[in-house]
Amino acid sequence: MIIEDYVSFETAKLLKEKGFDAECDYLYVDGELIRARGGKCNWNDGETLFTDYKNECSAPTLQMARKWLIENYNIHIEVRYFPMPNIYRYVIIHSPATFKNIDSHPQYFNKDEEACEAGIRYCLENLI
Repeated sequence: MIIEDYVSFETAKLLKEKGFDAECDYLYVDGELIRARGGKCNWNDGETLFTDYKNECSAPTLQMARKWLIENYNIHIEVRYFPMPNIYRYVIIHSPATFKNIDSHPQYFNKDEEACEAGIRYCLENLI
């Protein structure tokens, strides 16, 4: 069974700050990932679901966050695998090229998802 990978709570908060506003199946409430009842919803639109909590935000999948970066900023995150020594790294490509491609080298990751998350975070913290 394939399990979706969601951005971390810290990345979800950055996405919210930068204007991510797509509907998601999950949300974060005070750092806890919760499946939404009743289907997809946008928790970044200013409405609060849980009035007792202040840290509420949509929890997109890694792929949703990557697609949002492409559609809104023409920023592409490519994860590359190196079989020897079994590591991953990301490359950020902006189209049209307004800055040089950014490579995570010399930083490497043990999992594809870790490299993807790091690339998304880099974009949110440094490019947007």
